[in-house]
Amino acid sequence: MNRASNLNQPLIFVGPPRSGVTLISDIVMHHDQICWLDESFEKHPKSDFQHRLFKRKCAFRNKALQNNSFLGSLAREFSPAPSEAMNFWDDYTREEIDFYRGFARGKHATPVEISSIREILSRRIELSSRSRLALRFTGPSRLCYLNSLFPDAKFVHISRDPASTVHSMISTEEWEYQGKNLLWWRGAYSLQELAQYDRLRGHAVAGTAFQLNKLIQTAKLEATELDLNMLSVNYEDFVATPERVIEKILDFAELPANETVNAALKQNEIRCSNKVLKMPATDVNTVYTWCPAT
Repeated sequence: MNRASNLNQPLIFVGPPRSGVTLISDIVMHHDQICWLDESFEKHPKSDFQHRLFKRKCAFRNKALQNNSFLGSLAREFSPAPSEAMNFWDDYTREEIDFYRGFARGKHATPVEISSIREILSRRIELSSRSRLALRFTGPSRLCYLNSLFPDAKFVHISRDPASTVHSMISTEEWEYQGKNLLWWRGAYSLQELAQYDRLRGHAVAGTAFQLNKLIQTAKLEATELDLNMLSVNYEDFVATPERVIEKILDFAELPANETVNAALKQNEIRCSNKVLKMPATDVNTVYTWCPAT
């Protein structure tokens, strides 16, 4: 039996870091038809025991969601959560793909990669008694590679106001050691762009905006080139009308309304701190110079 047939139309969330990708995808992944990846899968992707345990962990997660007591809050804190499972993708793809830092621009999965990755993910779906796969990737969208793995995938691209995103990125400890003073993501820059970045290297705001713009523009370009089935979601719209945006995503994914998703939406504090107002005007202008709001 070809188990990979249960991988029809996976739902894949993509977008820059600090843009709401994690929050929105986590809410949608509470749906009782969706199978997702967690840290246990990342460590043991071929473990049938872990796949079966995932079913019970999801039930625990959903039960904790309905409990408004202190114990329920504690259970939610320690319940499993969706992961990007970068170690899995790095282990099962060839070196040039580089899921940690690479754009994988124009890269396709090999027949071996397609067979092995789809077999493992299909097994995950089968043993967890779910019907649809959902994945999440922040940073480069890697749409060409993902499309070669899942030709009928439904993509949700999430973006946020560039100034708010840049402010949030440069405020994190991780970015201090990643892209604050160097090009963090690799494989999509022309020689002219590399020379351009060298002139921005000492300016954290400009350099970060430059990299954010590359993420956004590359995703748009790949989506157009590949004619992908993609829904674009703006984080500010989600904050303004979260129920409407989640309903739009579920309709796009052809998934029915779900009580657990609604409960997850109510449990989350949906807010949008206006990062633009916290930045000096010169920094805001710098962001929009190197990453125009579109």
